Amino acid sequence: MLNRSREVTCPTCSGTNFWKGNPEPTSALHCRYCDNFVITYDEYIRNAIQHEAEQLLAQFTEARTADDLAYLKRVLAAPEQRLSA
Repeated sequence: MLNRSREVTCPTCSGTNFWKGNPEPTSALHCRYCDNFVITYDEYIRNAIQHEAEQLLAQFTEARTADDLAYLKRVLAAPEQRLSA
């Protein structure tokens, strides 16, 4: 399901980097090859969850998953607009 490898590719040099231990949300990952900033752990988790959600939506629909995910976020953010069962 969720990609737990925590492998991150540097956007500058394309080097493969990994989180060590149990990082804090504000922990910054710097490339081990070029020392450039890559991403914070919080951003990494948000990106991973969004990617997984888009893949799951794509498995069950033929619609545009980015639009579906934006709609799902709006509905979940406004519980008063949900249908009552």
